[in-house]
Amino acid sequence: MRFTLLLLFVTVFMLFSSVDESRAQIADYNTMIGVVGGTNIGGTVKQFISYNGAVDVLVYRRWKGWVAAALYEHHLDIREFRGLEWYFGGGAHYGVWKDGKGEPPWVYKIDQDYNVFGIDAITGVEYNINKSNFFVGLYWKPAYNFTDFTKFWEDEVAFTLRYSL
Repeated sequence: MRFTLLLLFVTVFMLFSSVDESRAQIADYNTMIGVVGGTNIGGTVKQFISYNGAVDVLVYRRWKGWVAAALYEHHLDIREFRGLEWYFGGGAHYGVWKDGKGEPPWVYKIDQDYNVFGIDAITGVEYNINKSNFFVGLYWKPAYNFTDFTKFWEDEVAFTLRYSL
């Protein structure tokens, strides 16, 4: 499991280090940092690796633990609304859900931590506020866990507030 995490982080690092420099001349931003809030609360770093492609790393609190997700997102403009774009993509997540003390109701061993690993899909919209460095967004990120609580989790929805560097 630790080897899988190491491999995931090395892959993300390599993607960050091979950013397409032409995007800086075409678009207003390459890297964005921000916060997410909804069914989860945490942070995000998004790095564009091509004109339409970005790697988004989310780290957030969930079920008295934490989850980290690395996602590839393909962005497309919505031409009718200047500054608005939508995206879709997928990736993987890993996390630790802390002992639940009986919460949430599906926990069957209340004195144990749970390691979760799985795949994610994501779709969302993002809006540039008045051509500034601030972006607001909304995403839906369903996931499937391969370990502990293996099932389809479709409840993850969050707002984002990002700042482009």
